[in-house]
Amino acid sequence: SLSGEGRPDARLRESLRRDLLRVLRPPDSAAAPEASLGAARGDAASQARAILPALLFGDRSFLASDTLERFAAASLAHSLALSGQHLALAGLAGLFSVLLLARLRPGIYLFRARAVWVALASLPPALFYLWLGDAPASLLRAACMLGVMTLWLLRGRTATGLDALLAALACIVLISPLSLFDLSLQLSVLCVAVICLCLPGMRRLWPMPPAGGAPPARRAPPERPVAARGRACLQGLGRIFVISLCIQVCLLPFLLARFGTPGVWFPLNVLWLPAVDLLVLPGAALGLACAAPGLDAAARAVLELAVLPCEALLALLATLQHHGLLDGPALLRPHWTALPAFAALGIALALLGGGTWPGAKLRARRWIAAGLLLLCAGPALRLGDRLDPAPRLDVFDVGQGLAIGLRLPDQTRLLLDGGGLTSPRFDVGKALLDPALTDNEAPRLDAILNSHPDRDHTGGLFHLLRAFRVRRLFHNGREAAADRREPWRQVRRLAAAETLAAGDVLLMGDGCRLEVLHPPRAPENGPEPGNGGQAAWTGNDASLVLRLTRNGEGLALFPGDAEAPTLRHLLESGAELSARILVAPHHGSDRSFLPQFHAAVRPELVLAGCGFRNRWGYPGDRLRAWLAGRGIPFLDTGSRGRISVVIPEAGPLRVTTARNAP
Repeated sequence: SLSGEGRPDARLRESLRRDLLRVLRPPDSAAAPEASLGAARGDAASQARAILPALLFGDRSFLASDTLERFAAASLAHSLALSGQHLALAGLAGLFSVLLLARLRPGIYLFRARAVWVALASLPPALFYLWLGDAPASLLRAACMLGVMTLWLLRGRTATGLDALLAALACIVLISPLSLFDLSLQLSVLCVAVICLCLPGMRRLWPMPPAGGAPPARRAPPERPVAARGRACLQGLGRIFVISLCIQVCLLPFLLARFGTPGVWFPLNVLWLPAVDLLVLPGAALGLACAAPGLDAAARAVLELAVLPCEALLALLATLQHHGLLDGPALLRPHWTALPAFAALGIALALLGGGTWPGAKLRARRWIAAGLLLLCAGPALRLGDRLDPAPRLDVFDVGQGLAIGLRLPDQTRLLLDGGGLTSPRFDVGKALLDPALTDNEAPRLDAILNSHPDRDHTGGLFHLLRAFRVRRLFHNGREAAADRREPWRQVRRLAAAETLAAGDVLLMGDGCRLEVLHPPRAPENGPEPGNGGQAAWTGNDASLVLRLTRNGEGLALFPGDAEAPTLRHLLESGAELSARILVAPHHGSDRSFLPQFHAAVRPELVLAGCGFRNRWGYPGDRLRAWLAGRGIPFLDTGSRGRISVVIPEAGPLRVTTARNAP
């Protein structure tokens, strides 16, 4: 346990956070501030209020997972991060301070230019915001850039945004080298780099109005002030749209690789970013300033106004999600070579748009050639996989569950089971299987086979069946538990699922077959054969037992969660069980260990899908000892992560794992 009072600055920051939560809670609530905000995570008004602590302190603990997912799907998650875009408030505060001081003492411009005074005046509020948010990497990057630019202005030197970005990044890396692995810092640096590279071209295509230059040659009719302000506002929104579009296009491979989404709803930034930076964040800061000295009534009035844009945005996102417009389909996640490829193409566009020196176009063409060459790497690797005649088996690391991918020589892709956890907020299919199955691959599956409808075998299938193009769904014909029965029925109905039973064979082409060994097919009239006198095979013992063969040779055996009665039944049935690879029954449980069954399979390799240090102790000691005594290799996902096995027609199995054994 942790104890102690903490540093004085940390105690002050926590006191300010509690002041904000106190005035954000409903006036008639007698609960603690944290309880009042966190108790109604499904309430839209409470979620709108919960955005304010996220913007000021980086505290997202009161935001529900549904809210965060909607922001991410709408390409607005960056607006909740403490980053450089919110330092615009510090810049505005500095500008207003300088303008006010210049009204009182106009002579200040004799000592320094306005830009220098604005930069100096912006530093204190920027540093205060950095302290208030506990210095996250992305906000630290922006504050460092502001400090570097201020230093250069004081010394009378000129520098570009890229110069300041590189200098700030160098400072951060020198202080904390591991910050390079911070995803928020990576996104922040990439976004700023894209903006800096695109600005020269945008200025040429969309010139900024002159700042007091020579008068126009031909006098234009005077424009009304309201019309002029409206036109300037529209131009500002248009620039935000263009910059957002450039960021989405340039970061497309990064967004697909990391998040699996192209961010089609990025135009919402045009409305939301001005609202959050000009209304929500200033209102939250003013409300905090009123709450700290105890002016709760004034603070509540200000915060209620600041919350209004948040409520409008949440209502819009809820409407889009209700109509199925927010969540897009799964997409191919490009190979990592696509990131430098797009970077090279972005540099080429920047050279073409802003480069005026001799040789700029030649350099741009070289960058274009390099980018196009790198873009060919991903398709070339996919072609290489398709030309490989050996089947490949992948046991995915999905925690305490099972999910197995199969790629056969004719490029048939199958998924056996989909893992699943008890957490209602963590979707194994979306968070783990989707990235694994779309890694340099199209989101397509020829078939999904579910051994039995336990949570740890079906939890990840719902997302995949919704987002992927799945041709067939097969299952064992049993119903799921009460809490998942109706969703599982609906999924099977929509996918026109088919029931498999012993004797069925799925022909895959190129000599590959998937044989169904269990459970027995129920007779049309009367109960099906039982195990040990039971009326029917149920639960784990009703798992589909599948055997993959090629030209008569057993390649892999998949018994699902079959336990000892099922394994004895398979031995008594006289079915051929031999296979080069055995996926241990029931995650390697000792309860599903039957020496006679394992001996009949005669595996060269045994695999198990289980969670790291799971509470059930899978895989069991009896299985480990039996395999070790016979020199049969054994791997499990709990200690090795994802396990991939290539099964050649001749020669040993080719095995790779995500990590070495601990």
